Amino acid sequence: MTDKQLPHEDSLVEWAENAELKPRRVRRGNDAAAAGRALLEAAGVDVEQVERNVGGRPRLGGGPKGTRSPRLNVAISENLDLLLDELEKQRGVSRSTLVREALDRYLRDAG
Repeated sequence: MTDKQLPHEDSLVEWAENAELKPRRVRRGNDAAAAGRALLEAAGVDVEQVERNVGGRPRLGGGPKGTRSPRLNVAISENLDLLLDELEKQRGVSRSTLVREALDRYLRDAG
């Protein structure tokens, strides 16, 4: 870095640390998404690549994009937790996958 760049960099640091940033208006929903997309495009970012990388996990069982799959939260014993950890390592799949498979098998057999 040259000496010419230092004063400018110092002023940017000062601004970033002390400036009060007030949004002109609050954006929500599609308007916020469009504004964010425009900012990324203006910065030369490949927005489609970003969306592919951070688009999220597909909804289980299909359904509209952007909606969450139903979730279930259960408490389990320490022994079941250890067994899940062991099976997760053996099979190389997530504990969520293991629990979904077990619940699916149980409900099919119970019906």
